[in-house]
Amino acid sequence: MTVTVGTSGRAAAADAGIGAAARAGAHAAVRTPPETRRELPAWPILVLLWGLPAWWAFGLLPFYLLIASVPMLAYLIHRGRIELVPGTIPWLAFVVWMLPCALMLDSVGRVLGFGMRFAQFAGVAIALVYLINARSSLTARRVLAGLTFTWFFIILAGYLGILWPDGSLTFTVGRILPGGILDNEYVRDLVFPKFSEVQDPWGADEPFVRPSAPFAYTNGWGAALVILTPTAVAWALERGTARALLLVLFGAALAVPPAVASSNRGLFIGVAVGLAYVVIRLLLRGKWLAFLWVCVLSSGVMFLLSISGALEAIIERQEVVDTTQGRSLLYEETFARTLESPILGFGAPRPSLTSEITIGTQGALWNTMFCFGFVGLLLFAWFLLGGIARTWSAPNTVTLWMHAAVISGTVVSAFYGLDRHLLSICLILGLLLRERYTPGSKLWVRQLDHGRPHAR
Repeated sequence: MTVTVGTSGRAAAADAGIGAAARAGAHAAVRTPPETRRELPAWPILVLLWGLPAWWAFGLLPFYLLIASVPMLAYLIHRGRIELVPGTIPWLAFVVWMLPCALMLDSVGRVLGFGMRFAQFAGVAIALVYLINARSSLTARRVLAGLTFTWFFIILAGYLGILWPDGSLTFTVGRILPGGILDNEYVRDLVFPKFSEVQDPWGADEPFVRPSAPFAYTNGWGAALVILTPTAVAWALERGTARALLLVLFGAALAVPPAVASSNRGLFIGVAVGLAYVVIRLLLRGKWLAFLWVCVLSSGVMFLLSISGALEAIIERQEVVDTTQGRSLLYEETFARTLESPILGFGAPRPSLTSEITIGTQGALWNTMFCFGFVGLLLFAWFLLGGIARTWSAPNTVTLWMHAAVISGTVVSAFYGLDRHLLSICLILGLLLRERYTPGSKLWVRQLDHGRPHAR
């Protein structure tokens, strides 16, 4: 099995000071023999996206990446050659770096929790490599369609939390898991998923019912909408039909009631960041019509949120649950304790010395720093920020919305855990990187959404 790292078609052309015959000879030298070039099927990735309702219903979300990565890895090995594109190495290096960090684990429960997280992160890495190599079968349209379906399902699942706040799924794989694994509270919340988080803080007039399905926590539900809403817009623009655009607008309107019930500040911050980013980029490019459409539609959404009571719900919850000050103190403690093990971190979250909240659980960046040290944090941030920088040109409105999804996800990683969302982020960023470095890409063209496309 051979691993090759692709380069930009433009960079290759710039460096080519040789004749046409020499270029043809160089191309022939690196051409994969026909017998080793095998088409990778799309189903191992698509079953993760379109099958999300079933994975959740049976409590298999903690294991679905592990299960799907087995056929993906088998197909990659059978193919005989693995290609990578610039920007993907940092994530693979991050997953490898997790292994020595396991030396810092100090209990069986933490070892089991670490094992599940490592399997999940390694599964994301395999999915990322698989996506890069499945150019023909996993087209941008198919991946964006699958991600948009998960967006719709997450919105609909939010209504379960509103209608049945005390509901949960109990006939799941959790019934057959050993007690040692179920002792981990995080695992237990995943395999016996609840429909919502019900919080009844002292001083509140009534409990806060915050939708969370299909995730264990409400913040996970909000983070999913932050990442997948721009992705759904990208899908509609790529389809280029009025039906697709109306479908996404309907989904956005449908998301308002559970979003209001979530009283989730991070959700609104993340969506606002994504919208502001797209608006500014469209304005700078002189795309006045698209700029006006985004402004009108986003203003309509903000008006709906305003009259629906979303702001009042956030303010009311903030008056009785001061999470801002609590988080700032927790972040200070997280940083201070990371300095005690700056290279390997602690392998897993630990109890706080001053709070009932566990250290290393309030934000993906803080979790990465505490669990895997500053080296892990550097690799994690390098993957996200480096990928954003490499795909900054985003030559059309479709790729611009995809880029906004990655940027919004990176912003909310400062205060949201993203374990359940890394697959979505890696698929979106992986698509952008793959198409950025694929000569003649149908996605990476100028004016994909207006007029005749021009290759970039």
